[in-house]
Amino acid sequence: MHFDSESSPGFVIGRVAYLIRTGMGAELKKARWPFSPEETQTLITLSDAGQPLSMNELASRMIRDATTVKRQLDRLVEHQFVERNASSEDARIVMIGLTRRGEQRLQKVLPLLDDLRKIALKGISKKELDAAQNVLHHMQKNLKTHLTKD
Repeated sequence: MHFDSESSPGFVIGRVAYLIRTGMGAELKKARWPFSPEETQTLITLSDAGQPLSMNELASRMIRDATTVKRQLDRLVEHQFVERNASSEDARIVMIGLTRRGEQRLQKVLPLLDDLRKIALKGISKKELDAAQNVLHHMQKNLKTHLTKD
């Protein structure tokens, strides 16, 4: 059987993800932002949540393993962009939240990332974007279900 990587959604998604990460890295570097695209995504995920998240919830939302997220958090805590606190319901659970400083600084860099998003979406209609997002969310759900059923 011949495998055509050009018609494989996974390969195309991987290439687009690589280009977005590369573009984010370049924009963040120009802005003298101290964090990687992955660390920045951690901040964005926490900001979007609007409240502190447990380590497991944060890792789950980012679809990353907890060890990787912990490493990223160490740098973000060191720069006082996030803080770790024990859960008020269970002291064994560590809650991760943005600091005021982290939220304020993140809001300054988000317009740069929005410009990159606009470049990536140039020539794509809202209808096409909605359809693509629906397909990608459906694929994500299918794969999560498949990977967690064992």
